[in-house]
Amino acid sequence: MIDHRVLKRAAITLPLVFFPSVSAAQTSAVPPARSVPQGDLEALVRAQAAKIEGLETRLRLLETASSQGSAAAVATTPITAPPLGIQPPPAVLASSQSAETDQTTAKPSGRTYRFAHADAAPPAADPSKTAVKFVNGLPRIASADGKVWFRPRGRLFFDGSATDGSDQGRDISGTSLSSVRLGFEGAVSKMSWALEGDFARNRVVWKSAFVTFRHSLLGLDAETSLGNRFNDRTMDGSAGVGAAQFRNFNAVAGQILPQRGYWGVGVQERVYGSNWHASLQATGEDPNNIGDNNDSFTILSRAHWNPVKSEAATLHLGAWGFREGLPAGATGVVRNASIAGDFNTLVRVLPGTPGAVRSDVGYGLELALVAGRFWTQNEWGRRVLYRDAGNLSHSAYSIDVGAFLFGGRPPYDARRGVWGRTVVDRPVLEGGPGAVSLQARYENIDYSNLPLGGRGQALTLGGNWYLSSIARIMLDVTNWDLDNRAGTTPGKDDGHTLNARFQLQF
Repeated sequence: MIDHRVLKRAAITLPLVFFPSVSAAQTSAVPPARSVPQGDLEALVRAQAAKIEGLETRLRLLETASSQGSAAAVATTPITAPPLGIQPPPAVLASSQSAETDQTTAKPSGRTYRFAHADAAPPAADPSKTAVKFVNGLPRIASADGKVWFRPRGRLFFDGSATDGSDQGRDISGTSLSSVRLGFEGAVSKMSWALEGDFARNRVVWKSAFVTFRHSLLGLDAETSLGNRFNDRTMDGSAGVGAAQFRNFNAVAGQILPQRGYWGVGVQERVYGSNWHASLQATGEDPNNIGDNNDSFTILSRAHWNPVKSEAATLHLGAWGFREGLPAGATGVVRNASIAGDFNTLVRVLPGTPGAVRSDVGYGLELALVAGRFWTQNEWGRRVLYRDAGNLSHSAYSIDVGAFLFGGRPPYDARRGVWGRTVVDRPVLEGGPGAVSLQARYENIDYSNLPLGGRGQALTLGGNWYLSSIARIMLDVTNWDLDNRAGTTPGKDDGHTLNARFQLQF
């Protein structure tokens, strides 16, 4: 910092020292009439002092602008031209010319031009606070702190099916859009929501339509959901068919279920531990109930535990159960069982006529293992129908095995105990080979304890080619046989069905 008092003394002293010598030199070189008069000399000293005062002012402005990152005050500060042709020191002149050049050549962009000091520069951009990100190929709009976000969601399943070998006229083939779903999801702080509709089987129905509140329960992570949310029931059927390893749910997920199906409007509580989770759900029927009778009322619970959980291997144990109270005159209490895909409705195991059922109870067990690229999933379930004329029951089980050949690993979600989204190492859409998996399933459905109920079994060999984490091509070949005691074509039959699907789920 330059001492202002030193500059002032220099303003008085330098002219007194400098100009007498100049006068002496001029006396010998030019006529005495051209020497500087005493009055002019005093005026020159005062002008020089004013000039130095202006330089002090400019210096103070430069120091302030450097610390605050603003050059506007400096650029607009006038600099008085030196009187009588006296030039300021070269360093000050260069600084003045540079500032004047910046001021006159800068474009009027409306921005404030700042000095190039590190502490005056803006902070570096933080990519994690980008307002719009692309997740699974779609935009996800979020606030800078990430507490508020919104994105679309949906899926498209394009299927082809062909059946051969039947002796009872079940050999049909065709294509279908088995699911066309579109919706939205978002969050505001600890509250999230989802809403989507689905076009399937020539009708549009509401699927996910719920609000979830995240909270803590006894020191554990928990969430409470209100609305129409997918059931937490069986390992295969708790995350939706889009995440299942096969094209369709196994026999346990598809047949040991409440009369109202996979959905129900109500409340659900989930609690998560380090290697387990548990859920409890109380619901009525799904939102497509036409409202001409009482809702059924269902209490459903599921829990899973991972006694072994490591990078090398994860063991899954699970159990679930439900109790459903049915309104008077409820129909469709037991569903026809699909064992060769959902396109060919002729290949079904028929439950017969269970009669009037006032309530039912279902329960099941889960055993799964994921080790490296190998996985196995095994489930068993039983359902009891309570009637005034006597109780009935039916059961099912499924044994699944598979392995990823390359490009990915089994997408087991240890937090919820279900299958998740497959992560592809090198997606096809980015020039890689994608991921390929092979799997096999044996399943058995037994309705024989129901009046005129049938039986069926199927062996399926399948493969998945994951183009990316949101797209895959699926191919299943099922060898099936059934023995129905009801329907238009009772008796035994067998055959094989080829099912293919292009699946896009985002």
